[in-house]
Amino acid sequence: MISSRNFIFILILIFLYLVPSIRNPIEAFHGIMQPAFGARQAGMGGAFQAVGGSVMDLESNPSHLARVNRIKWELGSSYHLPKIEYNDEYIDSNPNKTYQNRIVETPKAVLPYIGIIKPINENISIGFALYAQGGGGGHFKNIKRMTPDGRSLNDTFGTIIPVLGERNFAVEDLTFRFMTMKSTFGVGFKQGKLALGIGLDFVYGFMQLKRTYQDETRSLTIPGGIRYESDSAFTLGGKVGFSYDITETIRIAYSYTSRNVLPLDGTMTVDSFQPERSFGTRVSRYMIWPDKQIFGFSYHNDRWILAFDLKYIPWPESFNSSKFRLEDVWVRTPIGVETNTFQFNLNWKNQTILALGAEYKWNEKYKTRLGYSYGNNIIPANGVSPMLGASIEHHLSMGGSINWENTSIHIACEYGFPKKTYGGKTSDWTLSHSLFSTSEIHPLQYSYQKTMSVFSVYLGMEQYI
Repeated sequence: MISSRNFIFILILIFLYLVPSIRNPIEAFHGIMQPAFGARQAGMGGAFQAVGGSVMDLESNPSHLARVNRIKWELGSSYHLPKIEYNDEYIDSNPNKTYQNRIVETPKAVLPYIGIIKPINENISIGFALYAQGGGGGHFKNIKRMTPDGRSLNDTFGTIIPVLGERNFAVEDLTFRFMTMKSTFGVGFKQGKLALGIGLDFVYGFMQLKRTYQDETRSLTIPGGIRYESDSAFTLGGKVGFSYDITETIRIAYSYTSRNVLPLDGTMTVDSFQPERSFGTRVSRYMIWPDKQIFGFSYHNDRWILAFDLKYIPWPESFNSSKFRLEDVWVRTPIGVETNTFQFNLNWKNQTILALGAEYKWNEKYKTRLGYSYGNNIIPANGVSPMLGASIEHHLSMGGSINWENTSIHIACEYGFPKKTYGGKTSDWTLSHSLFSTSEIHPLQYSYQKTMSVFSVYLGMEQYI
């Protein structure tokens, strides 16, 4: 039999093998956080706070570790298949300045998890898990727009360009990626009907941003584009939780997960006529992954588990704005002034998420699940952009398990219903497409919207050793 220490080492190797596949995150969740962590949890709509019994209790409420009385390992992954549609329009009295865009993207994201629980005695258990916490991103190519300062290509490059020189149109490419991953060491203590737990989080994050402009033939790179990539960011966090059996069939639970401050210093290059700017300058910045609180209630008997979760996430403390500070004065604003500081104004709102789930045990071999979750849209009109533009409100899920001897296979399917958001006239994205100089500001002529939906599949396997 494999020892628990060797097994943890094997789990880490498997997870590190999977890490390259998660560098294409998506944002079609309740904000940028997954509705559920683990295949069994996903089948119940993420309502698992007062249920427990999974390695992924290390993500939400480590008190449940104490209720596991045998060594248990678990691994799995979620597979997210979103559909993102972006539309915009600029209307001008001069038809030569009018344009429209409709772009549909179908990216993919794979977010794995893996871990183990080991009882120390009948009242204490420890656990370790590696998992993708969440993230956001998008990739949009060939967005038709006017040049950043509204000038013709001839004026921009100071020369005569055949055929297209008098035109002031460009194509814009935008790529944004952000991901956080955690490893959590936790311990759970049980005394009678009460269980307490604590977890220490080691957090890794990275971010990438690329926004470039080219002429319509893609022969010339137009000044104004930026390319930023963060260093690998590491920080610490933690969580505490409790669960209490009010009766033999009713349990309540609560947990608090701390926020994580990720130092996302990095390097930025700027598209410019000055060659030295292509070598890059250092960027100082940070991002805060928000804290969260979850209250849970569950009812269980020999056949049924019914669960309800209420989650609260204070996004404004973390996603009000995102500032970049450069060592050099290289970034050009739409009005022609260069600066070493710029920021995205996000203005996200507080979020309350409700999750309902049910599990039915047909016999010792088969179980089925059904779940639903709702989270209010957290992004106002003046915070919408193709990078982080929408949070899906309604998710519906179903799933099941097959059990034999000491092994269980879990599967769940989840659908996030389409959510459309409209950009505001004072958003950063609007101003970047309608402000060309101090005398040319036309936000009323520009409009945009974004629609998102997502279909997800969760697979998981657990086994007692």
